[in-house]
Order: sequence, then structure tokens, then C-alpha cells
Amino acid sequence: MKFEINRLVMLEAAKNTARVAPARAPVDVLNGILIEANDDTGNVFLTATNLEASIQQKMTASVEAGGVMLVPARILAGMLSLLPGEFVTFEAVGENALKVLSGRCVYQINCALAKSYPKPVMPFPEETAILSGICSLAGRTAFAVAKDGGKPVLQCVNVKLRNNAVHATACDGFRIMLAKSTADAQESREFLLPGRALQILSSVSADDDVFEVGDTGKEIVFMHGDMMFTMKKIPGEYIDTNKVVQSIKPAYAAVAESKELKGALDLMTIEKDTVPVNLTLSDGQIHLRRNGKEDNANTSVLATVSADTPKGGFYYNTDNLYKLFQVVDGRVRLEIDAKGMMMVKTVNEVYVQIPNRPPVKKKSEAA
Repeated sequence: MKFEINRLVMLEAAKNTARVAPARAPVDVLNGILIEANDDTGNVFLTATNLEASIQQKMTASVEAGGVMLVPARILAGMLSLLPGEFVTFEAVGENALKVLSGRCVYQINCALAKSYPKPVMPFPEETAILSGICSLAGRTAFAVAKDGGKPVLQCVNVKLRNNAVHATACDGFRIMLAKSTADAQESREFLLPGRALQILSSVSADDDVFEVGDTGKEIVFMHGDMMFTMKKIPGEYIDTNKVVQSIKPAYAAVAESKELKGALDLMTIEKDTVPVNLTLSDGQIHLRRNGKEDNANTSVLATVSADTPKGGFYYNTDNLYKLFQVVDGRVRLEIDAKGMMMVKTVNEVYVQIPNRPPVKKKSEAA
């Protein structure tokens, strides 16, 4: 294998594929990027997979000899960022080494056997829909998916395209995030997108990138320009979160600025532990109080309170609320039912958080 290619083009592709290759993989070869050069077409392909998500980038190069090499992902990206020249030449040295030349610099990289790599199939779906705004979609929803060990469907973001809008939902069993944005396509489609894979896709995309998205039966495929990205399809039906939202009957409510609540929650999260935050609505303010193991924090935010909560208020997961106010903007409306189920509403989002049980006071505190 031997080819010459623009260094910055190769660097950008290497960075993108390296984001998919896991830093710590159960199989060593998954730490690599598969480089394939085709001397018939003049194309070079970079491919990486973590067995849940896969990416392939196609580039044009001056290919003298075709071939395949498996290169450590982070070494490739790091090396290309340090080389000085406009162009870079890759040349195979046997099966296990790759020589890289640019300007006066020469690198030699030890490689694994390419035939040992579990190269993913990158299929073309028969039908596709148009989807853009991947970065904002991931940022507004993926934080609320279930972590490892949760139900597989709850580790996904449920995306529905209908009536010129994208409706995205995430739920981990304790909170729900529903987000809406406009879309150009009118077709009705639905996809379950694994949260981790969606976050990786957003990291290699721009928010204005327009993707063709399709379902092959085993993978969800995203295509944009010379990049293909696939996610393993998760079987199962998503829960009816709209039914949950509609069942909540608000008894207490307030309107405030999200940036003020974010600043207040910054104070609540200085100490990293699991102590919940106490929230009450009264006297034209949203009061937040948190009694940690090492310190206590109390603050309040001016608000338009239309119905006060009981004096004791309700308790909520501090970290979950903090993550919410990292992604919402503008004025928000808090609505809480008699049992403490809370909704946070903006123009395009609805967030639901179940309350925590009030902490049990120690005997010394009760006395």
C-alpha cells in the first residue's frame, strides 16, 4: 500500500474515526483504524467500530498501490497533527508496519494484522429520511437516557419525524426529556438511537449537517457527504411518555429565568455527593436548599409564583436538575403536582422529574 493525501483532510478523518474507536476495548484490534487504499478508484477509506457504532470516511488520494493496514487510532491522529507538510505519504512496510512521510519528517508505526479486524458492514438503506440538528438533538436529550444496566430501549433516544417536526424523547425511569424542533421533511418515521452512539455522532458532526437516515433492519444508518455512520439497532417498543406527562396535574407553579436557576444549582453541586436538593415555591421566589455531608447551601431565585408549595417543599436529584439547566435556555415554567412530580417547560422542551424521598433526619438532628 502506498498513497499521498492532503494532511489536513486525513487529519480530520482520523480525528472523526478515532472518536468511535474505544480507548479501552475488550479486543485490542478495536483500538485501531482500518486504512484501505484503492488504486483503481483513487479512494482511501478510514473505518472504525466499537461494535455498537461504526464510522467510515471516504477521501480522494493519489494511490500508487492499494492495500489495507490497521493503525492505532490515537497514534494516527496525534501524528498527523504534528507533521508539518501540506501532503503526507503512507507506505506499507510489510504487514505490520506503516511508514509515514511529510516534509523532512518520517514516522514508522507498528500495526496489527488487518485481517484480524472485525470490519463492519456499511449498508445502504433502501429508504431514507432527512434529519439535521444532530448536535442540538443529542445535547438536549442524551443526558437523560438510562446508563449501562438499564433497559436497552431506555438507553436510547426515541426520535419521531412527523408534520415537519422532530420529536425526541429520552427517559431513564426517573426523568423524562421531550424536545421538539422543526424539520424540512414531511415523511413520518421513527428511530431508536442509542444514546452513546448519538453522542459520538454529534461529536463528529456540525449542527447544520444534513443527514440521510435509514433503517436496514439491523442498523440505523446516517449518511452525510463522504461519511457513513451506523448504530446498532435496539429492538423493542418505547414507552408512552406523553401519557405520563398528561397524567400530571399541577398544583404549584412558578416562572423564572433558566440562567438564574442554573447559577443557583451551580452552588448546589460544589460538593459531589448524592444529597438531594430541597425546592420550595413561596414569596415570589424559588428556594433551593441542600444539606451536604461537609457543608450546607441555601439560595433563591426571583420568580413569578402562582401557587406556593407546602412549607417543606419537595426533594429532587441535584445532579439531574443541574444537567437539565445546562441545556435549556430562556424562561422556564415549573409545575409540581401534589405528590412532588415536577415538570419544567420551555417553548420546545418538557422535562419531568420524579421527587426523591425526604432524607431521614438523624436522632441528633431531630432532637
